Amino acid sequence: MSRGRPVRADVPGLYRRIGFDASVEALAFRHLGDLDLDSCRASFEQLVLGLQIDAAGVRGREIVLLLLDILQRVNRTVHHPSSDDPAYRRHRVLLIQQFAEIEDADSARRAFVPVLDRFLAHLQPEGVSPHHLVRGAQAFIEENYAGRISLSSVAAHLHVSANYLSRVFKRESGMTLTSYTHRVRLEHAMILLAAGGRSISEIAYLVGYQNYRDFYRNFVKIRKASPRKFQRGLAPSMGAEARVSVEGATP
Repeated sequence: MSRGRPVRADVPGLYRRIGFDASVEALAFRHLGDLDLDSCRASFEQLVLGLQIDAAGVRGREIVLLLLDILQRVNRTVHHPSSDDPAYRRHRVLLIQQFAEIEDADSARRAFVPVLDRFLAHLQPEGVSPHHLVRGAQAFIEENYAGRISLSSVAAHLHVSANYLSRVFKRESGMTLTSYTHRVRLEHAMILLAAGGRSISEIAYLVGYQNYRDFYRNFVKIRKASPRKFQRGLAPSMGAEARVSVEGATP
């Protein structure tokens, strides 16, 4: 029994026939990754409205399946699915069911943006602006810097996903949430260094570090000097009784 010849996917040919601009698609997903939702929506609208669904040689089912594929990619981007992610699986099945009932390209195009909007709504918690979300995260870190802090714990406190908080925090503040936590801890460490009366290793513990090595590494990274050198720089303006003890600290 002879096997049939494999079907070759003529992707460039298909894109040319339907006027599909892959660069606009890439831009839309880049905006999605940056959580620039307005630009993301505008780019996807441009992409979909630019499709030449009535061009010669264009089959309606090609358009339907192409738009379904794009929305499934949006679904994966929004939910970052793992094998046991119920939200991703649920939306995947709903998309298949919805587009299985669509026969023509025009109907698929009209259905695309409303479905896209439902996905984008998942990335914008109702009633919470990105600015207020970042301020809430910063306030939580300021109040709890001495304890264990993680991206997931801050996100849980704010009732948002860790992925959403991570992207919004980086976009709005210019740094990661982890970097901000280190800066807050080290600012408090410098206050304690100036106050004196404690060893550097004790100060490291008091501002939330579980070991001195992490404290030292981050202090040098941000202050461009070791805690001991920073302490010595304070010495001229401090009395001998206010100098920080380094007993027990690794240089």
